[in-house]
Amino acid sequence: MRKQNRKSSIFRFASFLVLPLIALVSGCGKIGDPLPPIPRAPMIIDELKVEQQGTNLILSFPLVRTNRSAILERIDIYRLIESANDPAGLPQESFSSSAALIQSIQGDRIPQKSSTVTFIDPLDLKNTARDRRHRYAIRLVAASGVAADFSNYAMIAPLYELSRPPSNIEFRQTERETLIKWAPPATNENGSSPANVAAYNIFRRAGENGSLVKLNSEPLREPQFSDRNFRFEVKYQYIVRSLSLLPGNAALSSAIESNDSALMNHTPKDSFPPAAPSSVTIASINSIVSIFWPLNSEPDVGGYNIYRSEDDKAPPEKWVRLNPLLHKTASFRDDKVQVGKQYFYQITAVDQFGNESVRSTTVGETVNP
Repeated sequence: MRKQNRKSSIFRFASFLVLPLIALVSGCGKIGDPLPPIPRAPMIIDELKVEQQGTNLILSFPLVRTNRSAILERIDIYRLIESANDPAGLPQESFSSSAALIQSIQGDRIPQKSSTVTFIDPLDLKNTARDRRHRYAIRLVAASGVAADFSNYAMIAPLYELSRPPSNIEFRQTERETLIKWAPPATNENGSSPANVAAYNIFRRAGENGSLVKLNSEPLREPQFSDRNFRFEVKYQYIVRSLSLLPGNAALSSAIESNDSALMNHTPKDSFPPAAPSSVTIASINSIVSIFWPLNSEPDVGGYNIYRSEDDKAPPEKWVRLNPLLHKTASFRDDKVQVGKQYFYQITAVDQFGNESVRSTTVGETVNP
């Protein structure tokens, strides 16, 4: 009788296991790097969720710690593919006898730095019957071998007329924007046509290891996007996803994203020179010629070049640059001149990438003693 009562006490588990945040993606058997054993805890999972993204069904569920009464042996993930018209309610006994165990995650292979487990169940939309619903449940198993009750059910009827992702992504760079264009898909993932595409989302990351961040605040109706928040000489990676509408639902907020497009690299190059300095003035006193001009307004201007000639009609290559290094201020004193002689000057602005403006209007002055 004591053994029976003890076993019953273990099986009740007041709740399922609670762990720190966990993130793991599975679907091809790879769970992640092994970590130290999971601590003792009672076991609860009651927030199982599922959503479709492209040709994947993504399950997620939290694990939370309350007390330490059992050691987690593994997490079992079950799936039942049923008619979309079947009743939503289903006794655990019926689910247990009909569902397939699709993944077991051993306790010593669960990372301990997250509070949500994520699992990917791939879809084959070309070879899967329509009007089917996927019902999932999670069961935690203690080291004693006793399994907790099933979690809540997470159910989804996958969208089968799911658009393929866009293709042929192209970039056009200007000084103020990266314009991204792409070709709309022609077919759906199940081979049907035309493509069920209503809009698009575009994602970007800086470098190769960051997280992809959605750039558009609203779904994009046209196959293009203007990215104005960028820096020159920074490598960016972009993907685009199509948005497919659910049957009988025209709301883009409920649309399903396609798989990712091909990952495209783009590094904006600054080949755009600043404007030429304007309103250049000149004066001479004490055998020195002084030249003044307003600072350029462009934020990336790094300095200026000053050119001089004794002939204002001379071609550009005949003018002499007076500053060996980029001149940083908006004035210049030329003391290598002869009194009574006339000199002509032109100023250019240079940005931090070496792009030089056209030359300013020529100014001239006769050197005064």
